[in-house]
Amino acid sequence: MPDAVLKSISLKLDNGTYEVFVGEEPDRGTYMLDFAATPRGMTITGTDGPNKGRIFPAIYELKGDTLRICYDLSGTKHPTEFKSIAGTRLYLVTYTRKTE
Repeated sequence: MPDAVLKSISLKLDNGTYEVFVGEEPDRGTYMLDFAATPRGMTITGTDGPNKGRIFPAIYELKGDTLRICYDLSGTKHPTEFKSIAGTRLYLVTYTRKTE
């Protein structure tokens, strides 16, 4: 993605709900964490916006103020590693906590 688009992405997680903005377009839904999985798993369900009704299995890693998430945008299965591989629908993103 172009840097301008990447810089416009923001994510808010709050007690099982999420809100993502790419520019001004919101995407909202729920997430469930799987602490027992290695790497830790996450299942994301879109409830409002462009991903309404879609389910994305993902893995995540939280270190300090940095959250890495690898999503399977095909909705097939949880990724096994933090990689975006050409020819797949795996999407790896790193979020940094913004201090207010």
